[in-house]
Amino acid sequence: MSVSENLDAIELTGIRRFFEAASRFPDAINLGIGEPDLDPPLELIEAAARHMRQGRNKYGPIAGIRELREELARIYSKRSRSVGPENVFVTIGGENALFASMAAILKRGDEVVVISPSFPSYAAIARIFGAEVVFLRPSPERGFVPDEEELRSSVSDRTKAVIVNSPSNPTGAVYGSQDMRKVVDVAAEVGAYVISDEVYEPFVYDGQFSSAADLIDGYGSIVVVQSFSKSLSITGWRIGYLIAPDELAERMQKFLLYSHACPPTFAQHAVLDALRSGVYDDYTRSARELYRKRRDLVVELMREEGMELVAPKGAFYAFPRLPGIDDDMSFCARLLEEKRVVVVPGSSFGPGGEGHVRVSFAASEEKLVEGITRMGQLLREMGVT
Repeated sequence: MSVSENLDAIELTGIRRFFEAASRFPDAINLGIGEPDLDPPLELIEAAARHMRQGRNKYGPIAGIRELREELARIYSKRSRSVGPENVFVTIGGENALFASMAAILKRGDEVVVISPSFPSYAAIARIFGAEVVFLRPSPERGFVPDEEELRSSVSDRTKAVIVNSPSNPTGAVYGSQDMRKVVDVAAEVGAYVISDEVYEPFVYDGQFSSAADLIDGYGSIVVVQSFSKSLSITGWRIGYLIAPDELAERMQKFLLYSHACPPTFAQHAVLDALRSGVYDDYTRSARELYRKRRDLVVELMREEGMELVAPKGAFYAFPRLPGIDDDMSFCARLLEEKRVVVVPGSSFGPGGEGHVRVSFAASEEKLVEGITRMGQLLREMGVT
């Protein structure tokens, strides 16, 4: 029987494979999972329950409830005069926003530039839509942020989109205003869209974060992907959103209708309450300071254990280079089998990730200390530190 070929070349990510392997070791210290270990704000949970009791359990508008779209447009109007409610689309998490963005933009044979190491879904989704992926590998010495020459060498007249992620999963890189402007300027030279994944925006510890939305008034072909999953610790609620130009609005509506009909109604109302009441700001401020403290601890511990590390400026991941280790997959397998610690192989995140591992500091200090200590033990036993 003839079937679609688009999914044949796509494998389950190394992240999923290691989580499945880790399930055999329930006592393992899990520093691999990419979600907060914090509970959502109590006010948010209570608001969700209240809205369910009030009957907000039915279908809603395809693009999200009007009130939430208006509130998000108000927030983004501080960055761009061009953003109105009609440019905001509430989605089933950030991943659905990525799918919608690429569905609206790509056709078979287009090229998509992915700045790597990167979230595995970028390349996978692009390939599902028949696009060819061009990986750009910035130097760790530059904090995993590409310079203008690297950007120009990666684009061509076939480039349809450049995907940027700031703060970055897995590297923790944060793009400042000049960094983001270079991305947008190079994309504009070849008429490509910029898809900017900014779901970790609340968690910036060093430097100045710059949203691609700041540049929309100068270059309209920008899509911003956002989510409440990480910021409010509600990864299971599946509430994200995107900001898209007018020219993509109808295509977005079509894709969202036929992919999921509508986002969860009660959850949208609860998130809206959190934005309006200040709960969102208070919660993300508190979470940011907690993650900053953990980040500082992780950087200190890893360097003491002989790992090479560019200190992450944002998100909640560290991405150390393992000295003398090229096969990061084998290292992670040994770390799990022998030391009962779960981390994610860097090669799971594409070119430039080889010889690295991703360590999530969305875990208690106790687990971080013990897990990184065990990593150091294995490195010493292997004779590389």
